[in-house]
Amino acid sequence: MIGGNLIAEARRRAGLTQAQLAGRIGSHQSVVARWETGRTHPDFDTVVSALRAAGFELGISLHQGDGHDLALIRRELTLLPHQRLSGMVDAVRKLDAMTAAAYG
Repeated sequence: MIGGNLIAEARRRAGLTQAQLAGRIGSHQSVVARWETGRTHPDFDTVVSALRAAGFELGISLHQGDGHDLALIRRELTLLPHQRLSGMVDAVRKLDAMTAAAYG
């Protein structure tokens, strides 16, 4: 549903209704609604066209992965659910403390 999410975000940022965006791309409001809800999936060219119709360009770049994310995921998957939850709660508390220290 990534394409539909991008279209919805661009449409909202442009202040357009689904019908207005559909009109700009020569389609129907119901088609845009199906993309945005994930009932259908627009192809890449359609996403690019819809974003342009909303006044946006899609920038894409490739980056070499270093496996860091996979290592973190694998580590988390070794934990029990309550351990993962506890870790997240601890992280949120630390972020709150850092925010409080930074903004008084």
